[in-house]
Amino acid sequence: MLAILLGLTYFMIAAQQQAALNSAQLELRSSVAVAQGSFNRMYTADSTETIPELISEMHVHPRIRNAVIVSVRKDLVAAYEPHLIKGDLQRFLDTVGTDPVQQASNTGKTFIEYHPEHSHLVAAVPIIESLSVNRQSQRNVLLVEYLHAPHWYQLASVPWLPLGLLLLLFFLIGFGLWFSLQRFIARPANKLVAAVTQFGRHGFVNDSRLPLRLPNEFGILAHNVRLAAKERRHREAKLRQLSAAVEQANESIMITDLAGNIEYVNPAFCATTGYSSEEVIGKNPRLLASGRTPASEYQALWQCLSEGKTWQGEFYNKTKSGQEFREWATISPLRDEHGNVTHYLASKLNITQRVEAEAKLEYLAYFDALTELPNRTSCIQHIASLVTAAHKGEHGAVILFDLDGLQRINDVRGFEFGDAILKATARRLRAVVANEQNAFVANLGGDLFAVVLTPRKLEQKDVLADAQILVKLILAELSQPLRVQDEQISVTASAGIVIYPQDAESADAIIRHAETAVHTAKDAGGNQTAVYDVSYSDVLEKRYEIERELREAINGEGLQLHLQPQVGADKTLLGVEVLLRWQHPEKGMISPAEFIPVAEQTDLIVDLGKWIVRHALLELKRLPAPLTLAINISPRQFRKYDFVYCIERALEESGADPSRLVLEVTENLFVDDTEDIVLKMKALQQSGVQFSIDDFGTGYSSLSYLRKLPLQELKIDKSFVQAIDDAEQRTIVDSVIAIAKTLGLRIVAEGVETQAQADYLASRDDKVVLQGYLFDKPLPTAEFHRRYFS
Repeated sequence: MLAILLGLTYFMIAAQQQAALNSAQLELRSSVAVAQGSFNRMYTADSTETIPELISEMHVHPRIRNAVIVSVRKDLVAAYEPHLIKGDLQRFLDTVGTDPVQQASNTGKTFIEYHPEHSHLVAAVPIIESLSVNRQSQRNVLLVEYLHAPHWYQLASVPWLPLGLLLLLFFLIGFGLWFSLQRFIARPANKLVAAVTQFGRHGFVNDSRLPLRLPNEFGILAHNVRLAAKERRHREAKLRQLSAAVEQANESIMITDLAGNIEYVNPAFCATTGYSSEEVIGKNPRLLASGRTPASEYQALWQCLSEGKTWQGEFYNKTKSGQEFREWATISPLRDEHGNVTHYLASKLNITQRVEAEAKLEYLAYFDALTELPNRTSCIQHIASLVTAAHKGEHGAVILFDLDGLQRINDVRGFEFGDAILKATARRLRAVVANEQNAFVANLGGDLFAVVLTPRKLEQKDVLADAQILVKLILAELSQPLRVQDEQISVTASAGIVIYPQDAESADAIIRHAETAVHTAKDAGGNQTAVYDVSYSDVLEKRYEIERELREAINGEGLQLHLQPQVGADKTLLGVEVLLRWQHPEKGMISPAEFIPVAEQTDLIVDLGKWIVRHALLELKRLPAPLTLAINISPRQFRKYDFVYCIERALEESGADPSRLVLEVTENLFVDDTEDIVLKMKALQQSGVQFSIDDFGTGYSSLSYLRKLPLQELKIDKSFVQAIDDAEQRTIVDSVIAIAKTLGLRIVAEGVETQAQADYLASRDDKVVLQGYLFDKPLPTAEFHRRYFS
């Protein structure tokens, strides 16, 4: 801006000087033009005497310093005498060359020249002196010296207003340019420099340092710098994650060059091998080799890597201390941006513990961890292989042993005590069958052991005889006293024998039949031996079908309630007992003696009891007062924690009178946890429910518990009533009646079939309640109501 201003000033002054020069030339030309006319007239009029006077008048002009008339050869014709005398005229003539004089004379034109070195203008003006004979002009030349000294600066002639406006405009433009440069170039450039410096040193950029809003290349560059910083942060984050993943990975990570020399290992590698990174960098991984890895594995490895593929396989390596371990390795080639392989990356997982765990799992899959005997799976596979390999006429035996009363021992002494018994039993079994050729001993779970005898070319009866002899030896050995935890104990076992393939052709069926046989032996009282018979399976099959179909009947149709009347000695109807019947859609009426024992063995009896209670209370609602309704309750149902709640809810839903409900229980109910049973009875008694002891005298008879129980009734079993003609049986009946009278209990005699039985009972107690075929058999509810209430 300063250079522009100085240049403008120079050109302005130069223009001013040029204008002054032009003005001086114009003025000089005007003056000499007037003087030329005057001199021409004087010469034409031949008035040459006035020429000096006219020259002197020209000197009156302040800038005309010399005026002289000369000939073509610069000879002096007329001059201003004072200047001539002072010598100024001669100096002036010396500065003027002959060329201007001759040109002016020859052309008849006025020539004006500026001589800056003398600071004057010289005008050469042609003057007609005379005319020749041929009418050609004879010219002299008027030389005039016009002073014109150039002044560098003249304040008086300066155009202050335009110049001021121009300077103001230049200042504003300069300031605007400076501000724009600072705003859009200088400061953004400084910010970009600082941002790039920060990016280079620290790897991140603060957005506040970037000129993001500029609408020029700096703004574009700032956006690109920010994108580059974000991309770098993203890449560094991924790199940190990758680095952290590699550093914290459980797998051993190793990077080698193409020659196989180690360049990097992660901490997991050091932890696995025992080597530090400094000890292995630059060395070949073969220092880890234990020598057990086949050479073919290494050949396959390098063949795969040479083809640019990833290899996977297993290595047997050793640690720095020499301990061997197994690794599963994945080795991949690493490529640069051009796709050339530069390194190899190995990721290795220590699978020593996993292999050991798999071996242990495989062991546990086929062996019992406690007794270390083959388990059920292993036993079934062994039997299956024997059955497959058996030839025609060969027979083998499978013997199962189930310890008697081990659950009771566990309850009393704990499972650790019971486990010690199982271990001792396993040892004894192995010792007894050690002399048996190819005998196989297994534990099928818990206290169930198996001894499998290999098929031999013998008749079935001979194999059975040998098996029975072996069973006697084993049972005798198992019954020997055993010391466990400083305590001597004796344990017996039940045995079941199956001869195969006569009794079964599949391993599962053989085991299943052997279990049936051993359960039969246990049901016989324990410490017994049972040989499988096909009838056992028939019984189990029938029992299974009854259980399945009875469950369907509970949830569907087929179950029916029958009512049997209970009358007084005068045959007045006092109440009814509910009895269950099952009308099978295909098999017809099924006796309770068939399905009740099956239900008693499972919780099915509980669901059956709930069904009976729910439907019986609806019948009680229909019976006229004060008739009572008696329901038999299974001990298993009574012992359920929610028994009281279920009875009370059923009473509430049916709307029946609780005081007319009699729940019949057997003496077996009071064998275990009598206190809990009494609490439940008292809770229901508060609602009005009555209780009766059914089949009194046939089970756990004790006068002590009768005093504790909240009873209202004793029921004499029909076996005593039907044998009342016998003197001993009458004594028992008389005793029961006496006990009931003493305790203030109502007496019900069931199974009354003759009038003599009824008369005898009435003679002993006129308030006795009689029930039996003498009065009526159990009737369907609809028929009962028609007969008694129509």
